Amino acid sequence: MADGTELPRLGGITEPMTVFTNAVLAIIAFVLAARLAYHSAAEGSASAGCIAAALLATSFASLLGAIAHGVDPAHEAALRARFWRGALYATGFIGAATMASVAFFAVTGNARTVILALAGLKLVAFMVRVARRPEFRVAAADYGAALAVLFAGAVYVAWRWRAVGAAWLIAAVLVSLVAGIVQARRVGFHRHFNHNDFYHVIQLVALYGFYRGGALLVDR
Repeated sequence: MADGTELPRLGGITEPMTVFTNAVLAIIAFVLAARLAYHSAAEGSASAGCIAAALLATSFASLLGAIAHGVDPAHEAALRARFWRGALYATGFIGAATMASVAFFAVTGNARTVILALAGLKLVAFMVRVARRPEFRVAAADYGAALAVLFAGAVYVAWRWRAVGAAWLIAAVLVSLVAGIVQARRVGFHRHFNHNDFYHVIQLVALYGFYRGGALLVDR
């Protein structure tokens, strides 16, 4: 959100490039989610369905983030805060769905039950924490933990079964890591294309990797 500096404006919209890149992210994520959900239903793939759910949650989070960044904090601070909190809540579902996918493409039996239970507990804990501290760093930590589980699961199935989709997931996680570093270090090119905008553009690449990986994975 704002860091004390004057926010760029275009008409009545604050941070117009951040709004635009968030909106593009939301649209692409929704399209990929719909395509992967169709594939999941046709193939009966629960892991693909979970990744589709994560992409759909990404779409909602990006849309709410776009609205939040576009609202003027000087005049509508409470409204901006509500949309921002909604975006953070949606991010929790991204992490939970991402983690749940591992339960279906990497393990079976009791291990699957444990991972699904942990994904649910993590979501509840995240919601409670965000209610107390609606900060991006909280969402980033939760999402990072989910990606770590996904990365471990993808490496495992790549090693054990030579799963084709695993390579796409590994690449997507690594691209997301780069995006996270850009965000954390506030790497930007201009006040009208800042670290948030750069983060969104990099995440577009990661989204395609998650989509391709989900489409190629096979449930165990």
